[in-house]
Amino acid sequence: MGTLFEQLKILFDYELYSNAATLANLVLAVHETNRAILSPQDHLSTLVYYAESLYHERQFREAEVVYRQAIQLRRLLSKNKSPNCKPAQPGQVDLQSEVELKYKTAKCLIEIKRYRDAVVLLQTLALKQRTPKVNMLLSKLCHNHGHERTAIGTYKEVLKDCPLAFEAIEGLLALGIKGIEVNSLIVDASLAPQCSDWMSSWIKAHANIQARKYTEAIQTLRSIEANTALRNYHQLLVLIGECYYHNGEYENAYNALKRAHGLQPQSRAGLQILAILTAKKKKINELEKLITPASSFLNEYSSEIWFVMAQFLYSTTKYDKAVYFVQKACFMNPRNLEALVLKAEILLQLKKYQQAIEHLRYAQQFAPYRYEIHKVLVDSYLNMGRVREAQVQALKAVKMIGETARMLVLLARTYMKEKATRPKAKALFIKALGINENYLPAVYLLAELYQRENDMASSMELLKKHVMLSQNCKLHAMLGDVLINDKDHSGALEHYTMAINLDPSNRCAMAGLLAMGQNNGNTSSTSNTGATTSYLESMADEGSDMPDTPLEMIEIRTTGPNEMESESDAMWSDVEIEINQ
Repeated sequence: MGTLFEQLKILFDYELYSNAATLANLVLAVHETNRAILSPQDHLSTLVYYAESLYHERQFREAEVVYRQAIQLRRLLSKNKSPNCKPAQPGQVDLQSEVELKYKTAKCLIEIKRYRDAVVLLQTLALKQRTPKVNMLLSKLCHNHGHERTAIGTYKEVLKDCPLAFEAIEGLLALGIKGIEVNSLIVDASLAPQCSDWMSSWIKAHANIQARKYTEAIQTLRSIEANTALRNYHQLLVLIGECYYHNGEYENAYNALKRAHGLQPQSRAGLQILAILTAKKKKINELEKLITPASSFLNEYSSEIWFVMAQFLYSTTKYDKAVYFVQKACFMNPRNLEALVLKAEILLQLKKYQQAIEHLRYAQQFAPYRYEIHKVLVDSYLNMGRVREAQVQALKAVKMIGETARMLVLLARTYMKEKATRPKAKALFIKALGINENYLPAVYLLAELYQRENDMASSMELLKKHVMLSQNCKLHAMLGDVLINDKDHSGALEHYTMAINLDPSNRCAMAGLLAMGQNNGNTSSTSNTGATTSYLESMADEGSDMPDTPLEMIEIRTTGPNEMESESDAMWSDVEIEINQ
């Protein structure tokens, strides 16, 4: 049969890691009482086999302890210059080398969220000892924990050996290194025949993304898609979709990300934003299908999948369950920005405004340029009745992100709350339409503002102009309300009908039609117009047709009794067991 050590090596070579871990533990216990069964080199090998087996079994805390024991023993053997130390064969990873042992120990430390210890350990390796994978791991750790100068240096070291390491390229651009300098680091690769037609443009696009110049980035990425062999590259489509999303072009973002998801349904890249956009479009059944794998395999869920589950529950107004799942997403990835924003939105619906603000302030620390953070912060202050703080926050957002149409609308919303500041709001809406004349949230709120000023002619003129430019159910419903007040019942009926044809669940249009069927049409239509106000304000800063807060605005279409429950309950039964444990 051979010795225990020989049997351990066989188990490890055949990747029977759970068995190898058990036997290695036994061998080490015997070695404590009988040192003769293992030579010093075999003792080191036993520790390495044990640590590696624990690592593969995802027992990271135990593995980290055993790896450190192996490092200490190896250091002792190196001092004694043991003649039994055998170098690894060419092309093989030397599991017993100091570099490999410290690298694996750092990976274990990362898994148990001891990031600072991982950085300190990797930095004990001399510069000449660091392999590209060590430098890449150290770069990510330093980048995410504020050691930017060190991260820049180690990213550059990665590119010396691996010029097509895209994460290193993107990391340097994110840290403020100019695209020209990054291009100079990989000039040989960028001039290679298979890369020459797209590599420089790829770097340029990423540089624009980091500078938040999304329009320019979209143009560059679209050019790559149209003119190179990368037209069906999944990550390219994800980047295009994310740029559209960050630029407020939600319909284009949805189309690009939907296409990317169709190419690789199991990929997590772009999945969270696709879920957000699907919820905005009120495609609840489609949103539920994004949740993979089946709920019985909870151990396979990543932060992104937990987020999609939370988004589904949020969209169906199940906030108590949604907050549980979004917390799971945040726990698995504390820097998951979409999860932090969603959690704040859920807390907003649960009227836990201060907690929502705390989560958003944390998100601001590493993504102060994201519109969604500022938008939910403003909503939180407005819901708390702290209008002045909402105005201050919106002003800061405009200074941070710039005077885009949706940022001006966000600021204008805070001015609409008080009669004295409504002229400022009106000026901002007009300015927003000057930047983007088709930005519908500005149209909605400016039309409403005209109605509050009893300037029905201006409101009607604005709505009629944009009804001709865009087939939008809200525009038709609003125009129907204005026409009712103007005693134009046939025109109102026409636009209400068009609104319902575009969106059968549109409550404003249905309420208008019901009001027309009553004897006192004028009174009913007036009250309907007033009821529309809060609805418009709450969704108007989104650059899409879909509202953002489902409690009052997202309606689930049903064609039969309990249709949604019957479709979803079977899927979520296992998940509910998990919650209750």
